[in-house]
Amino acid sequence: MRNTHIGQKLIVSAVAGMIMIPGSAMPVMAAEEMKEEQLIVPAEGIESVLEECYQTEVKDNINLYMVPADEGEYLNMAFSDTDDFTYIRSAPDENSDWVGKLYSDSAAEVLEYLDGWTKIRSGNAEGYVPSEALLTGEEARENAREYESSSVTVRAYALNVRNGQGTEYDILTQVGQNEEYMVTGDPVDGWYPVKVGDIDGWVSGDYVEAETSYYYGESREEEEARIAEEEAQKAREEQEAAEAAAAAAAASSGQAVIDYACQFIGNPYVWGGTSLTDGADCSGFVQSVYQHFGVNLPRTSYDMRSAGYEVRYDEALPGDLVLYEGHVGLYMGDGNIVNAMNEEQGIGICSATYTDIVAVRRVL
Repeated sequence: MRNTHIGQKLIVSAVAGMIMIPGSAMPVMAAEEMKEEQLIVPAEGIESVLEECYQTEVKDNINLYMVPADEGEYLNMAFSDTDDFTYIRSAPDENSDWVGKLYSDSAAEVLEYLDGWTKIRSGNAEGYVPSEALLTGEEARENAREYESSSVTVRAYALNVRNGQGTEYDILTQVGQNEEYMVTGDPVDGWYPVKVGDIDGWVSGDYVEAETSYYYGESREEEEARIAEEEAQKAREEQEAAEAAAAAAAASSGQAVIDYACQFIGNPYVWGGTSLTDGADCSGFVQSVYQHFGVNLPRTSYDMRSAGYEVRYDEALPGDLVLYEGHVGLYMGDGNIVNAMNEEQGIGICSATYTDIVAVRRVL
């Protein structure tokens, strides 16, 4: 919906004894190019020009094309005059298909004036809108500032953002080269007010490139693509939120598993045992802890590799099974596991990376 206005405008101008009529083409050149190549406008008598104006149904707008040159830049520029949006239609008819939308803050290029309709181009959308939905001519000139959007692009490697218009003011933060920020007000003494995140400050105009732009309308295809992307983004965010909620729930319940398991630290290791008090081996310890929470796990560490679902070690949460060749423990967090280690050490705590990890499985 937001297409940046580059600043090059098609200008319809009045010159002594002749005028340009809508529909005639006039290329726009830089000032340097204009010096080398003068535009040649066919000279016609004013009577024939007026007659053509009437024939092309712009008689009500003839005065618009005979205004002083300093207002000329607004002759083919219009701004939307609607609360929300106006449909841009394929033909000057309310029953024709709509091809785009002209939003309340949008600018447009006038292509043709008709009876009650105006043909415009706004961004990539081109078609017809009711003339009453536009500000044109003098009204466009008077209201242009309301539709302008100003920004600055940082040209210094690093630029200080200060709390006032001068180097004597405190530095609030710094911005980097090629970063772009919206201007929040009028410049003062060569300093521009900008918003950087939650910070309102000022940057020196000596180190930024300022640009004034306009918002433009949106074609039907662009709207459909935008809505599809917004829906996809919403689905991604919902999925991420669901995964975060599931992870939080798993962490909460997993911590309960760890809290329970840690009650048995110091109890003996017994090969083939499953008693948390009288002795258990590594898989018997994990199996018995989870049995307390109503989760049935396989008896051996090898078979536990298929329990639950796999997660990466850097995603491990308290309660996850950390599996090794011939061993298993319960992840506690902070890079540690609680496990039935061996006959000498019994049930205790050690580093989760004491040897190579084969898999990490989540069973909650």
